[in-house]
Amino acid sequence: MTYHELEQVELTNMCAIIDEKTHKVLVQERKKSWTGIAFPGGHLEKGEALVPSTIREIKEETGLDITNLKLCGVKDWFEPKKNRRYMVFLYSTTEFSGQLINETDEGKVFWQDINQLANLNLASSFLEMADMMLHSTYSEFVYEIDGEHWGKKFY
Repeated sequence: MTYHELEQVELTNMCAIIDEKTHKVLVQERKKSWTGIAFPGGHLEKGEALVPSTIREIKEETGLDITNLKLCGVKDWFEPKKNRRYMVFLYSTTEFSGQLINETDEGKVFWQDINQLANLNLASSFLEMADMMLHSTYSEFVYEIDGEHWGKKFY
């Protein structure tokens, strides 16, 4: 295999911050790159570890400090035309502190009742990710591309 055959990999993270007292979860109404309700998160910086990148992204996008992150699974897909794999490491936590920032350039953040998530204007595949992150239903969520068609697989 030559260097040019290696796929490019983009690493990102997302975290479900759960308030066990109110049965709410922090969500973000995204307006940058892609739109819809999702959990906050972002990209790893060069050389950055997964958990510290998630803690940093959550602080930047919500103002909250999080600890005791639990890895819930991974969402990934490969785009053959771009020779690129995109991976999202999905975490959850119930341990947070700090002052919530209501909005950043990424979008608004707010607490939402966990049982009412499906009623919101959700980002693509958010319900599958939320199911994995909140209920541990599976550990990997893969989009597979067959030509121009996308399929979903769960492991």
